[in-house]
Amino acid sequence: MSEDWRRAIDLGLALAGGAELPQDPELPALLRRMAPQVGMTAADAEVALGSESGTAALAREIHRRTREGTYRLGRAFGTSDSLKASGDHAGARRVLEAAMAAEVVPIYQAQLQAYLDHVDDSEDT
Repeated sequence: MSEDWRRAIDLGLALAGGAELPQDPELPALLRRMAPQVGMTAADAEVALGSESGTAALAREIHRRTREGTYRLGRAFGTSDSLKASGDHAGARRVLEAAMAAEVVPIYQAQLQAYLDHVDDSEDT
């Protein structure tokens, strides 16, 4: 995990726990870098950074997307593996396709696609 991701996750956790938005001069740059990594536009990030409440909302949204995407991938990979192990490759594919349809974080989309690309491979290869 990159340092930016770790910092964004830590910030989101702190805000979720009731902490105030830190007065960190590097925070806007961090959020600008992270926004596209979680499927947000640079324009939306800039608008949000125009106010303290918007900045906090942006940090929370980045955290929400990373958290929900992580859970979605874990569930999809686990369920897909179980279905594939039982011989239900079509079911495994459907689970991954459903997760892909819901996913907005580009790196998570790439991980799902990699799983989809190999869902029909035998376990021996």
